[in-house]
Amino acid sequence: MPQHGPLYRLTVTATDSDPHERVACVGPARKVVRSVATGWGLAGTVLDDLVTIASELLANAARHAGPARLTALLRLDAAGTRVRFEVEDQGAALPRIVAGLGDDQADTGRGLLMVEALAERWGTDSTGTGKVVWAELALPTPLDPTAIAAQAHQATARSDYMRAASMGTAPRRIPIVPAAPRPR
Repeated sequence: MPQHGPLYRLTVTATDSDPHERVACVGPARKVVRSVATGWGLAGTVLDDLVTIASELLANAARHAGPARLTALLRLDAAGTRVRFEVEDQGAALPRIVAGLGDDQADTGRGLLMVEALAERWGTDSTGTGKVVWAELALPTPLDPTAIAAQAHQATARSDYMRAASMGTAPRRIPIVPAAPRPR
């Protein structure tokens, strides 16, 4: 997905020393992904599939990359026809689907099988300091990236204003006045 429209960056704290405890970060991150994707206009099966994919990729990174802050991106392509979720970590090991997984009693091991089943495509890119694991979904109905970007910009401006007001200050509106001509 070389060109993209709106994107949302999420930093996930997975710093516990116990790999099973690190995965606790996935629940709150999943809620954020669902909220952002819903705000963009995703719904139904594609929304559920995206949230499942995000959960699995985050859980894998949290469990296997070691204690770290993970960077996740939710991207919409420039045409509004595809959505991509990616997680960057500093782990060296590349994820792989383990053949012969079918043990119903196992606690782990099926995440990438689910990602492969739900995503139109998925993969891994090396970053030099780790990797990015990503998955893409085709959208059944194209979204409007320009409208989504404008909506996000307005929401950010409202949020900044509310934050400033809650601290007892208000953003000052600075009028834009053309500069007076310089004398020669």
